[in-house]
Amino acid sequence: MKKYNKKHINDLSESELARLASGGQLIDVRTEEEYELGHINDSILHPVDNIETFNHDKNKTYYIHCKSGNRSAKVSEYLSEQGYDVVNLEGGYQAYVQNNVSEGDAVVERDIKSDRKQFNYSNLQCPGPIVNISKELKNIQEGDQIEVIVTDPGFSSDIKSWVKQTGHTLVNLNEDGHEVKAIIQKEQPKTMEVRHTTKGTTIVLFSGELDKAVAAMIIANGAKAAGRDVTIFFTFWGLNALKKEKTSKVRKQGIAKMFDLMLPKSPLKMPLSKMNMFGLGNVMMRYVMKKKNVDSLPSLITQAIDQDIKLIACTMSMDVMGIKKEELRDEVAYGGVGTYIGDTENASHNLFI
Repeated sequence: MKKYNKKHINDLSESELARLASGGQLIDVRTEEEYELGHINDSILHPVDNIETFNHDKNKTYYIHCKSGNRSAKVSEYLSEQGYDVVNLEGGYQAYVQNNVSEGDAVVERDIKSDRKQFNYSNLQCPGPIVNISKELKNIQEGDQIEVIVTDPGFSSDIKSWVKQTGHTLVNLNEDGHEVKAIIQKEQPKTMEVRHTTKGTTIVLFSGELDKAVAAMIIANGAKAAGRDVTIFFTFWGLNALKKEKTSKVRKQGIAKMFDLMLPKSPLKMPLSKMNMFGLGNVMMRYVMKKKNVDSLPSLITQAIDQDIKLIACTMSMDVMGIKKEELRDEVAYGGVGTYIGDTENASHNLFI
């Protein structure tokens, strides 16, 4: 078994990290939503939960990082056992951001305005604070400011990365115990013409499992808040996520009726991918999500609609599974694979879930 090496991420220069990334050697093992909120350019996303699918050239050395170094250490140990030559980058993306996008660099001096709007996002989990900030900035004029209070421990890093991507100004950032206070000034949208060409994100939601659908919507909302144009294509089992929570009875016959008996009646009834336990896992998951202030799947979809994320229901899958338009949310658009492919041409980031 090979023994993996360790190195602090800030021992590598920007040019060295860029070289490793361009060579396919810089591996980010955080979650997809963490990656969306900020990452080292051209680094390869390979979440720790799917590390068993890692299949790359064993003649290269791979540099593994996560947020702080804990998850990457476990991944480095696992990959070493598989015969890979790896280096665990201690400090992770958090240390990289602090070193390369320090508070002094991220915060730009501006006069703090007395008429700024104030919002309290305490106990709201990622990507909730960023999504809400993005929404509120749309309601004010350029040059106006908002002040937010956030308790999410990753927010300080997230907001620095977010303003860098969107072009807004971080006027003040103050961490006081478990609270982070930030003042953001609205600026002219950054490179709007680019957002429709190289900064698009498309997601195919094929899964009908609650946890995967929630993950897809968190990624989508985070990507939209970061300035991307987002399209989600719901196909086959994924269509269940678009069902109305309450709907009038739709009469069906034959195979369509059989599908109707087997499929969940609403997004809240979707099973878990693991430990579903005949539906008990679903109840437990929704209880924990509520307790931890994580939005429910219907709330995340509503959030996506409010952000103008494009939701497309696959008409072919609807026909096969006997799902009617009356069962789905009113804001949903309908189309086939051609519609989805058209949007992928304007995207640099495509996911299949």
